[in-house]
Amino acid sequence: MPSFASEIKRQLASRTASGTASDTRRTHRQELAGLMDAAGEWDASGVTFSTRNAAVARSVVRLLRAEFGMHSRLLPVGPDRFGRARYAVYAGGNGALQAAEELRAARSGLRGFAEKTAYLRGAFQGAGSVTRPGRGYHLEIVHRDEAFVRRVAALSRAPLGVTLRRGRWVAYTRSADGVMTFLSQLGLHDAVLEYEARAVLGEAKANANRVTNFDAANAGRTAAAAARQQEILEALDPSELPRALREMLELRLEHPDASLTELARLGELSKSAVNHRLRRLVALAEKPAVR
Repeated sequence: MPSFASEIKRQLASRTASGTASDTRRTHRQELAGLMDAAGEWDASGVTFSTRNAAVARSVVRLLRAEFGMHSRLLPVGPDRFGRARYAVYAGGNGALQAAEELRAARSGLRGFAEKTAYLRGAFQGAGSVTRPGRGYHLEIVHRDEAFVRRVAALSRAPLGVTLRRGRWVAYTRSADGVMTFLSQLGLHDAVLEYEARAVLGEAKANANRVTNFDAANAGRTAAAAARQQEILEALDPSELPRALREMLELRLEHPDASLTELARLGELSKSAVNHRLRRLVALAEKPAVR
């Protein structure tokens, strides 16, 4: 099952391809500039765009052809460290170098809401992620280039914090209003409605919990423990783990808010097996030699 962020990116790429959004056709160049700033690598021979989303990769091929008449190649490349497929789009020659200059100009000359939003659409497709509705509120853009991340934060209608995390810059929001405002700016109104529906459901559950004297302090400790576990596990190198632990690490990182029961269902394991493997992973991560 694709992640919610992958589905969001697929929707954005499809909107660009179909031209259904009101300002899409006249803002292709700004969107392509955001895509290339987020996930493109330029050198003397041309540009290579990398992504784990096939729909986004195909969108880059179409945009390069539509905006610059460039014929690019879409190639599957080696999987990432968790075995997930990756795709690369390569375009070379003088046309690519000229395109680089024009895209830099498009980025520096962003004017009006439509052009700024188009750049954000591209930036999110290339470097963004967002949690699934019902799993909390967390949207972020991650990149090694501080200037790019601060540009994204400046263009967003939602206030985004900017921080340096493990050597990469992050523009993020962890609020319901922030996530929904950002998605609304991108034109993803169905996703916003889904978040709003989940928010209403969450409020109803919260009221029911208060009526039954739910222990909020205990829930806070549980959430903090889960966040701490996630931080610890991210320090592990999957290549150094046995297959069973590597698969459990990937499952937990892909579903940071899932309960043990949910993880057991997703991994087709018993709840006790999930608990045992997570304990082993945490123990390995806490050893000084593994850090």
